[in-house]
Amino acid sequence: MSSTQKLTLTATATLGGLYHVDADKTPSGFAVPRFVSLKFGKVNARTGPSRNHSIAYQYQRRGLPVIVVAETEMWRKVRDISGDEAWVRKPALSGEKFAVLTTEATLYAKPDASARSLARIEQGALVQLETCSSDGYCLIRTDNGIKGFTEKHALWGAQNID
Repeated sequence: MSSTQKLTLTATATLGGLYHVDADKTPSGFAVPRFVSLKFGKVNARTGPSRNHSIAYQYQRRGLPVIVVAETEMWRKVRDISGDEAWVRKPALSGEKFAVLTTEATLYAKPDASARSLARIEQGALVQLETCSSDGYCLIRTDNGIKGFTEKHALWGAQNID
């Protein structure tokens, strides 16, 4: 199995088995699960919802999309693209929308595969997510400022999880 297939399978698998909680029943007032992103370039991921719990690992990619799968007043349990789960402090998360390319993709001038190609985006690239439409395309912005459309299925962080 190629690394592209592995990442695509992993990204799809990480959306399964999510417990849904309505917004009116959460401390934040937002539904669970939901996508958020990391606000900082270094974020500690802990084994439990307090600073007394050990650090399981440290995220080192500002903007990385994660799924909030549970929450307390000050902590959010998040799941990343690899399917790993850990607790992160609420201030380390942002509502800013980002996505990760699960496969190499083309950036188009319009939401249509026959439109003019603007660029190729490599697998693993982090992009800012503007909007997604029901036709299967999302408007994104690359880190070097190129804005265009790519297919939604190639973006982890753009899926509907409600």
